[in-house]
Amino acid sequence: MEYRIHYVIGGAIEESVQYYNVYHSSEALEFLAHTYRRGHIHGGELKVVSVEEYNRFTRLWEDRTIKASEHAEAPEIKISDTGAVFLNLA
Repeated sequence: MEYRIHYVIGGAIEESVQYYNVYHSSEALEFLAHTYRRGHIHGGELKVVSVEEYNRFTRLWEDRTIKASEHAEAPEIKISDTGAVFLNLA
């Protein structure tokens, strides 16, 4: 499946996007966490805006943020009270 993750790093004004071809939305989130952990994404705290799955039949991107955050096991993934997903190495 094809997934895309929209996120904001530090105090950035615009969103960034990463694309992943994996089996589950949580894997895409874990890959983003790995990339962040390894220092390939620079900045402060990373806030995930959305995790979306491409539906090739409807040609639409469908939100999978909640499912991704429920099943992701990376230690730096934190879910706030508002439902936002944060990656923080502190």
